[in-house]
Amino acid sequence: MTTASAPITPITPAQKQVAEHLISGLTTSEIAAEGHLLRTSVTAHIRALRRNLHCPPRSSHPVLAHALLLHRQIPAPSLAALRPSFAADEDQQRLMKALAEHSATADIARAASIDPADVEHLTGDLVRAAAAANATQLVGWGHALGLLGTNGQGVPDPFADREGAAR
Repeated sequence: MTTASAPITPITPAQKQVAEHLISGLTTSEIAAEGHLLRTSVTAHIRALRRNLHCPPRSSHPVLAHALLLHRQIPAPSLAALRPSFAADEDQQRLMKALAEHSATADIARAASIDPADVEHLTGDLVRAAAAANATQLVGWGHALGLLGTNGQGVPDPFADREGAAR
């Protein structure tokens, strides 16, 4: 996910607003409309968020959301919109974690132990099962549910040394 072990740069209030909209499942254009911003301003904020958190420039929105939540730059989102009956099985949890840690389809597939050709439709199935807007919101809910973001002992798991992270 992150590429350096250097300390992160705290985010600004404007970046925090963009980040909160991002983890709620809004697209860049929707964030711009909601925040009364230009789309280019939102894109600049997202680029700055990646830089502040040491995420690769082309990291996906789910990877960025994971970094924001892992480093406690924003609070975990509300679970109000989560389908009450949703309970991720082991395979779905592995896919959710792969989406949070990797951007490239091949890396997601490898981490989730699935065929690369199945990543898109299995991700769609998982997003629909949770009634999420997209994989970014799903990652946010994964944090809120305690499925992502700790090493099993309640301590953040810094993926900085993981080979192939966020490709």
